[in-house]
Amino acid sequence: GDNGSAMNGFQGMVRIHAVNVHKDEHSSDWEAFVSFQVAQVAVMFLLFSMSGGAGSLLEEQDNGTLERMLSSNMGMTGLLLGKWFFIALIGVVQLTVMFLWAWKPFGLNLWTPGHVSGFAVVTLVTAAAGAAFGMVLATMCRTRGQLGGLSTIIILVMSAVGGSMFPRFMMSDTMQEIGKWTTFNAWALDGYRKVFYDNAPLWQLWPQISVLIGATVVFLCVARVMARRWEAQ
Repeated sequence: GDNGSAMNGFQGMVRIHAVNVHKDEHSSDWEAFVSFQVAQVAVMFLLFSMSGGAGSLLEEQDNGTLERMLSSNMGMTGLLLGKWFFIALIGVVQLTVMFLWAWKPFGLNLWTPGHVSGFAVVTLVTAAAGAAFGMVLATMCRTRGQLGGLSTIIILVMSAVGGSMFPRFMMSDTMQEIGKWTTFNAWALDGYRKVFYDNAPLWQLWPQISVLIGATVVFLCVARVMARRWEAQ
């Protein structure tokens, strides 16, 4: 009896709050961690694959296929747009596979209506911008080897500044501003963060979507200007 009274008095003095880490209390923290990780990794590897896909232009230049295609009615503009569209589709598939992997083994909450619609829109514009950026890198370079070296340096710097290697919210305010205004992948990561962490509605994604669409248009225009050297040959 005395032992029971002492135990009851001890429990009254010390409040105990039991937490089961496998239950819903920490699921939001885990989902936030997963969403950050998959977005950072997916966007960085998207840039590498898009530059590699656009490098097929240089291979076609070496084997003479590019010259034959330009002699047809397609023209350089049609060729670049067709190549960009195909590479962008590959990017959409790649991002989708990455997020499906985050959903199935790691429990990312992907299938709510808001998450699905937001993911679809951000993925489309991110893949479009990434493919257009890859076209710029390919048209800047003369050889496949040059593209490999240049794209690796540029993409790693963009990933570091833009938040793919280290979360931007943990950077200084100056670095956050630099990443925001010098890299388009930072806007893609912000879009995914709004979708999966902030649970923002679709209309609140307009800044990220607008910037990525604008970046796509600018990159395609730059690639078209850089590709004039092939028409002059």
